[in-house]
Amino acid sequence: MKKNQLLSVLAIALLFAISFSSCSKNDPVPEVDQEEYNAVQIVLQHGEIANDNFIASGEETIINFTKDGIPTPKHVHITEGESYRMKINLLSNGENINQEIIDEANVHQFFFLGAPEGLFDYKYEDANIGLQGILSVLGHADSAFDFNIILRHGLNKNHASAQTWNSKTYVQAGGADDLNMKVELHVTATDAEHNH
Repeated sequence: MKKNQLLSVLAIALLFAISFSSCSKNDPVPEVDQEEYNAVQIVLQHGEIANDNFIASGEETIINFTKDGIPTPKHVHITEGESYRMKINLLSNGENINQEIIDEANVHQFFFLGAPEGLFDYKYEDANIGLQGILSVLGHADSAFDFNIILRHGLNKNHASAQTWNSKTYVQAGGADDLNMKVELHVTATDAEHNH
């Protein structure tokens, strides 16, 4: 009798262990979105290039974007012949989450489109990500244009279409847009007067 009771207790314990482990195996593990931002900030730090080094002047223009890509201010002036260190901050509830992009540098890259041909030169200052780089203004534009900032995720950074910061064929390198937003830029001549 005691032997049967012992076997019954062992059978129940075994059945409980099997059901508990099968439940825990089948429970879905929620996937954490590592790039969930709800605001973006672009800082244009004015400076100059001397001996291939950027020397900051201390002046900054800050552009804030909502998650929906609405910029404040909507219209920004920069000047011909000047250089700017462009820093991009991805924010989640006010906290900078750039490190998540840096940790996956091999599959993230910013592209900057929309400027007239030959107006800008840009050099990545990170592992070809674009969270920080030097934007040099080589000329001026008679009218404002939409400067398009795109963060691509999951692309092949060795692909020919990912080799330049302003590649119009960047989609051919694969991946998907994590971020795609625009701000109106007006590049003025050094001696130009502006009333708007």
